[in-house]
Amino acid sequence: MSSDTTPRPGPDAGSEQIGPVVEVTPAPLPAQGQAQGPLQNPAQGPLQVPAQGPAQDPSQEHARADRRRRRQVGGALLLAVVTGTAATVLVTLPERTDVPGLATPNDGRYAFPELTLPPLPVGASAPSDSELRTHAADLRALLLPLPAGAVATTPSATPSASPSASPSPSTSPSTSPSAQPSLPPVAGRWIPCDRDAMLATDDAYALRLTTDACRGAAAQGWTAADGTRTELRLFRFGSGDEAADYFAGARTMNRTKDVGATRLDDDGVYPIAAGQADVRLSEERSGGAPTGSLCWLQSGDVVALVQMTNPHGVPAQAFRQVVALQSSLLA
Repeated sequence: MSSDTTPRPGPDAGSEQIGPVVEVTPAPLPAQGQAQGPLQNPAQGPLQVPAQGPAQDPSQEHARADRRRRRQVGGALLLAVVTGTAATVLVTLPERTDVPGLATPNDGRYAFPELTLPPLPVGASAPSDSELRTHAADLRALLLPLPAGAVATTPSATPSASPSASPSPSTSPSTSPSAQPSLPPVAGRWIPCDRDAMLATDDAYALRLTTDACRGAAAQGWTAADGTRTELRLFRFGSGDEAADYFAGARTMNRTKDVGATRLDDDGVYPIAAGQADVRLSEERSGGAPTGSLCWLQSGDVVALVQMTNPHGVPAQAFRQVVALQSSLLA
């Protein structure tokens, strides 16, 4: 037995050591960013901690988010600029007909002002609302107005000395063609019911104006920029039956003082708003087009004459246009 009683170093110098002394070295802590092993929970056993990727630098995340925002804002601005530019181009784009090489050749049709029907007298009905299809409005206002670029011409008719064949409006000096050098506010002017009114070459057809009791006549005339001269005539009768009888005789007139021999146009298509129409084309032609075109229209108690002449040929589209628009004003 040893007799050495010198105290031994240890956690408790005053306590007696039993058994061999074991040195305990604490386990090192895992470095930041390294996966840790399962943690021991005394109550529930090992805890599984999901593995994590490398930690992201907050400054890098912020930079990436900032770049995304800049790309989104830039895309929105680019879309707005492209849309605005396209809209501006479309607004300022010239008409197709104004682009060199794409212009559509003029087919002869005229540019008329907006057509409006004249006011009716108090208590009167429109022709479309009347069983007799009578026209109560001012006959002169039922004529087509001058198209753009046209020059007004004095109607070919000359005043008649026969008071019995003249409508009452033409006997007034204020409405006489010779006393009124310029066109009145309405489209046309009053003219006498006589041979000159219907542009006839003799009295055979003019007598029908008296037989069927013409109550009034109005005329309009113009010369277009292409040299085509247009003459319009409207004749009002006491009833639709009288107008139909006059129309039946007038349609057989195969020439006028401005147009030579004519033939019926059986092949042409003319849109008529109401009533009936008869079209004749001159035998004389220029460049394949007739030099004169005639159309008689009957709508209710009114008969209309459309005459167009041009030594170089009357444009077919212009003639159809004038016939269609004059018919619509009488419908």
